[in-house]
Amino acid sequence: MTKKHIVHIGTESVLIRDFIEFVNEVDVENRHLYFVWKKKDVPLMSRNQSIILQRYSLFSMLLQPFLLRRLFKELSRADKIILHGLNEIFTMLIILLRPSLFREKGVWFYWGAELHKFKSAVLNVKTRLLLLIQTKTVRNVGYLAVGIPGEYDNIRTFFDIEPTPFWSFKYPSNVLNFTETHETKSVDFIQPTSLKIMIGHSADPSNEHLKLLNKLNQLLSKKDDYSLYMPLSYGINENIEEIKRKGSDLFREKFVPILKLLSLSDYRNYLSEINMAIFPQKRQQGMGNITYLLANGSTVYLHPEANHSVYFKKLGIIIGSTEEIVLQPISKAESTSNRRIMAEVFSKETLKKQLLDLFNNKC
Repeated sequence: MTKKHIVHIGTESVLIRDFIEFVNEVDVENRHLYFVWKKKDVPLMSRNQSIILQRYSLFSMLLQPFLLRRLFKELSRADKIILHGLNEIFTMLIILLRPSLFREKGVWFYWGAELHKFKSAVLNVKTRLLLLIQTKTVRNVGYLAVGIPGEYDNIRTFFDIEPTPFWSFKYPSNVLNFTETHETKSVDFIQPTSLKIMIGHSADPSNEHLKLLNKLNQLLSKKDDYSLYMPLSYGINENIEEIKRKGSDLFREKFVPILKLLSLSDYRNYLSEINMAIFPQKRQQGMGNITYLLANGSTVYLHPEANHSVYFKKLGIIIGSTEEIVLQPISKAESTSNRRIMAEVFSKETLKKQLLDLFNNKC
């Protein structure tokens, strides 16, 4: 098999870091080069021979001839160009400057925000301009990597495009390892209650924190043995203080906001303790959390119209509706069935096969 030269472009994140580590493990045949735009002060990765880490500033990047020369050289040489999310203006401009390259070998790893930030009823002038640029950009990318058919249909309809789909769940954050046994350690903030409820997966307003706190206040009573957990350590929300205050007022010590960023092992230990979780988003978000919880046998509530909710139900997985929260755990038999299905669909071997097929098949 001829070795492929694959160029990746994306924004620095835990998702990208874990993806690079996974690809280094499963694909020793091909050559991967990563252009990573750094936005945060503290980097999650370091520059090396395969990672070109560049602080993101649109105008300064456009004025760097060596960066642009290297980038276009590598894009021209590439057999495939993987676009991890498509939200940065600099990346969009690169695509619009050399559209033929991306029509022939560009693969867009869809993240979600590329579409849903434009679904507001009223768009200001800046957002309308961004939508125009985004639409022109995606019409010049030939391939789209998605995990759910409904996702593909939404993108195709909204942007009026017909990219060739690659079916993959794309990132190792969604991998569930059922072949190894891992000793889980108790997390210090977990309370010894029979019902441990997780509210949302981040501080992002799409988690509808205040609405869910009020809803749960109606459903739970003082005699119930429960505790509530709300991850707020990442994502932007101007109302975090109000959310913390509301949760404390309604539920006292039973409300536990998670304010520090946990390591992957600690976060998974935390998820292992959760037996019920509520994700009200109308679009696909928090898939790493959701897949892990379902595989762990937890009861999961999703919005019934969300793509991932529809997808899971078609797989035969038992999902609760956020429109009809009753706080009733699924049965042991349903939990066992969910685990079996998740083991088949979200395994490491499945992702390895999906990515290697994507890397090695000619566009």
